[in-house]
Order: sequence, then C-alpha cells, then structure tokens
Amino acid sequence: MGFWKNYSEMEESISMPELVAILEAKSSQDYEEKKFLAALQGVNIDSSSSENKWEEMKARVYSSGSTSNPNDILALQGAAARKAGFGIGQGLEYEVVTT
Repeated sequence: MGFWKNYSEMEESISMPELVAILEAKSSQDYEEKKFLAALQGVNIDSSSSENKWEEMKARVYSSGSTSNPNDILALQGAAARKAGFGIGQGLEYEVVTT
C-alpha cells in the first residue's frame, strides 16, 4: 500500500491494485460488521438458507427429479404451473435438446 500526505495526494496517485485492495478490505469489514450485528440477534448469516433447500426440494418433486433449480422451467409443472399462471402443461411446452 502507498503512503500519502493527504487525501488529495492519494486520489491523484493511487494505483489500481491499491484501489482494489482498499475496496476488498472495506467490503470484508462491512460484511464482518453485518455478520456480528446479525449474531447479536441470533441469526447466522453464513449458514445456507433452509428456505433455499426447501425450494430445491420442491423443484425436484415437481420436475420428477429432473432439476433441483427452482428457476428451471421443469419446476413449473402441475400445481406449481397453476400457481404461477403458466408452465408445462399450461400452454408451455419444452423440448430436450441433446448435442
């Protein structure tokens, strides 16, 4: 990291690697602060969301195991398609393309 007399000198002479290092350090500091504040409220923000696992499981069920991605069109079948207002079997078709 460079040494500067004041902010004006820093703004004029900072290099891209120094700027990237500063931004990464600040981002990491902000994340650690948010993680600490969440921990004070009893929330672990590092653990994966159980809601996401639930959505993945629903996608596997609706697609008969074809996908675990809830954003995949295969997840929109049956009740999920009716709820969304469109999907496979609701006027939307798909074709499996193999290369």
